[in-house]
Amino acid sequence: MTFGGDGARPRSPIRLGLVIGQLTAGGAEGQLELLCRELDRAAVVPTVYCLSEQTKPHGVRIGATGTPLRCIGGARLTRAVRLRHSLEADRIELVHAWLYIANAYAWMANRGPQRPMITSARNCKVQGRISQLANILAFRSSRAIVANSHDVSSYIVRHYRAPRDRIRVIPNGIDVERFHPRESGATQSVGPIVTAGRLVEQKNHDLFLRAAAELARGVPEAQFLIAGEGPLRGALERQARDLGIADRVQFAGERHDVDVLLRTGSILWLTSRWEGMPNIVLEGMASGLPVIATDVGGARELIRSGVAGFVVADGDAGAFVRHSRDLLLQPAMRQRFAAAARARAEEFSSAAMVRALSELYEEVLGRSR
Repeated sequence: MTFGGDGARPRSPIRLGLVIGQLTAGGAEGQLELLCRELDRAAVVPTVYCLSEQTKPHGVRIGATGTPLRCIGGARLTRAVRLRHSLEADRIELVHAWLYIANAYAWMANRGPQRPMITSARNCKVQGRISQLANILAFRSSRAIVANSHDVSSYIVRHYRAPRDRIRVIPNGIDVERFHPRESGATQSVGPIVTAGRLVEQKNHDLFLRAAAELARGVPEAQFLIAGEGPLRGALERQARDLGIADRVQFAGERHDVDVLLRTGSILWLTSRWEGMPNIVLEGMASGLPVIATDVGGARELIRSGVAGFVVADGDAGAFVRHSRDLLLQPAMRQRFAAAARARAEEFSSAAMVRALSELYEEVLGRSR
């Protein structure tokens, strides 16, 4: 229990409902876990509502923070009704929907009650027609809309007609204790070029492999590591064989020790076709890796191009090769970029993200600090 602005009257913590579609491996899911872990329970008490039974790995971790987790299944309308009843049963004061699917269900479940709602946008992707319409209505009904980058903010204004004056840009946070450079110095030896993410079209691992094959011809010691699982794994393994680099590329599968993997690397590549604010870029920089990324989502907002890494045009395999060759063959340059990357990541601490969201919750409910 906290105290009001006059320092005298006790005030109960905010009962917050966090709605999300699933809790499988993913950047948004990891951000929600960070929020649950670091929220000050004297000010905000969260409950998580997952709109599926897909709760691994983040559901277990969220449970370990003492945060109640409700799994809500069923057909679309049934799920919305069950979510509504759960919010009422838990006496939730404020709903914060997480991602586009959650926005739609939270809007349906929260219609009518005088309970304020916050929606979110965390990537630049238009959903199906029904989902898009539901999100347009959800954004209009929101007291506030959280976007994790300015690029995402502009995107939802264009594609979802989101009210610009309700959007708050709150960047993703990074656990700078978990993700950190190697104790012995992250750049003294050449590790693999790494990437991490689901093996799906969005991440464009085809570009990763084409650039890897070209770089391998000029830098014989170059090695590559892809962490993640997904439907394209078989096709990507065949592509690596066809390119003659199967012995250079390790497919590590889905890993829950990405922090350890990153500390073995020398450079991080992000070859995505679209993103919001890519967590893997923050994680790579925090691990002391220069980052080379396509110019998608909030990548340009994170990477100081030419200082901590490089932002390159989508599809430009040659740019990945040129910059990586320079970094691999010039240890002093790699070390300088690594230090700048780590310093930049420290500006995006999880504590800053949690503090900004906590202040927004108080503001939406009209509570003075």
